[in-house]
Amino acid sequence: MFDVNDPRAFDELSKEEQAILLSWIKRNFIMIETFNVKHSSYDLKHVFENEGFYITNGQFKGAMLKAGFSVKDMKADNWNFNISQKSPGIQRMKLM
Repeated sequence: MFDVNDPRAFDELSKEEQAILLSWIKRNFIMIETFNVKHSSYDLKHVFENEGFYITNGQFKGAMLKAGFSVKDMKADNWNFNISQKSPGIQRMKLM
């Protein structure tokens, strides 16, 4: 069992849950070159949870790494990724 902020916790999800989460990330976040510091992994995981199932911050961070996103500061508990503010997942945050 990994700490709730450890990205290796992604591996604790079932294969089906991993596939659902990765598919959702690919549909909802647009990769860009710069880092979006307005929204952290902790904020973004809640967007997924509203449409999917409960995950830890670490499971979300691990999924974002698997999906190919970059991290601004891996030493931080809550990570910032290279995602566009125009991403559908971020746009839905405004409705929450």
